[in-house]
Amino acid sequence: MQKQDAVTQSSEFLRQTIPMLTKHGLMPTPTNYAVLYGYISGQSQALKESIDNVIAKKQTLSTQFIAELHEQHIGGGLIHSKQEEVQHGLEKIISNTSEEIQHVNNDTHDFDSSLTKHAEKLSSATDADVAAMILQQIMQDTRAMAKSVEEAQARMEASHVEIEKMREELQSVKETAEKDALTGLKNRGSFDKFIHDVVHQQKSGETHHLIMLDIDHFKRINDNFGHLVGDRVIRYVSALMRQIFGADQHIARYGGEEFATVISNKTLDECFNLADKVRIAMGNSKLQRKDSGETIGKVTMSAGISVLQADDAVDSFIDRADKALYFAKENGRNKTVLPTDLA
Repeated sequence: MQKQDAVTQSSEFLRQTIPMLTKHGLMPTPTNYAVLYGYISGQSQALKESIDNVIAKKQTLSTQFIAELHEQHIGGGLIHSKQEEVQHGLEKIISNTSEEIQHVNNDTHDFDSSLTKHAEKLSSATDADVAAMILQQIMQDTRAMAKSVEEAQARMEASHVEIEKMREELQSVKETAEKDALTGLKNRGSFDKFIHDVVHQQKSGETHHLIMLDIDHFKRINDNFGHLVGDRVIRYVSALMRQIFGADQHIARYGGEEFATVISNKTLDECFNLADKVRIAMGNSKLQRKDSGETIGKVTMSAGISVLQADDAVDSFIDRADKALYFAKENGRNKTVLPTDLA
């Protein structure tokens, strides 16, 4: 009866989630669905308060906002839950392995004792038939011991496979939790950890440049064409950056229409050229709506760059790139600003 009640309740939550997605113009993606289902089911008070605040202001829930809520309230919980699952799984495997080792030790001890007794009997045996019987028993005990070892080995190998499977699952969840749901780039939380390591693990002779980029007048795109088109523009920019910076580069959606990456062991001029290449390519792109063919118009980007100093903290490293980006925005947009431009 309790199971049926749970199913009925889940169905009711589902029934309420779909209309809410439609009302706010959100696609029924796993991320959007998970957040609104979590809101309706009341699984997180903090999540509920965040959405209630937006609704109280009669604002629409944007894909960006939903993605941020997913990262804060669901993504992190997912990896924590998986970590706990792996921990319990490992504890069970360790316990089973300990028992397995003890079992093999006991079998080995019994086999050793058995061989000793058989050896004593064999040394005093004067009859060939008795000796043959003792040898037959030794062979049986040896086969039993070999079977015990073989079974133990099979169970140990199964444990190894299980551990590897858990490791892969944990890695998969970790990668999912570090991704921005809309673009597939790294998310803000992942980038914060990454830049912390860059700053605090800097080695002598290394150079690091932080590039921050932002889509100009992005609000106009959302206002004029809707959030779905805005999301497609963000995904287009993300693909462009992967192409220019490189697929292996740690590129993050820093927030909304802002992006960030740290380029290591290149000159300031090389970093400027990469950032400017993204800016120019974006400005030259001819974007239009897929459904109607309507031209979106020229979409430009601004960028700011900072150089990591020996005495930098994370905040100061970011602050200088942010100021360079702000300078670009305040001075005409569609440009890349270097630290030297602020002097």
